[in-house]
Amino acid sequence: MSQGHEVRHPDTRYPDSPHQIVARRALHALAAGEITELESYVTPGYVFRSQLAGKPAGRAALRDRAMLLATTLHGARLAIELVLEDGDYVVCRWTGRAVHGGDLVGVPATGRPVQVAGITIFRFEGDLVAEEWTEFDGLALLAQIGARREHP
Repeated sequence: MSQGHEVRHPDTRYPDSPHQIVARRALHALAAGEITELESYVTPGYVFRSQLAGKPAGRAALRDRAMLLATTLHGARLAIELVLEDGDYVVCRWTGRAVHGGDLVGVPATGRPVQVAGITIFRFEGDLVAEEWTEFDGLALLAQIGARREHP
């Protein structure tokens, strides 16, 4: 399991459901680059709905994303700030922190600390994730590594 810091929703009177536990574990496994663990949380027909055209959409997306994190964003830590569930869907709001330690979109490692906020939506079939959507502030990440100028 990732050593990243996890923040729970302030109302801890209600324990996480099995779907919420899987969602949290899957996100932490991704941040830690633990591909085998990550694959254990998804169905054989898992689909990743990427915000980037041309990226893998099936189980290959797991490996692709984990490798990207491991080679470009070192020491990734994930804080899960909010988890909501409705039927077969679990939504997680998170903040990721890391150090830009490898080539990312043509920008060589800067050694700069970076932080990005995002939201992930998981759709479950049984106890496993069947579909995922993740949206994050990619422009802020690019600005932090110097690939895009920040606006005043």
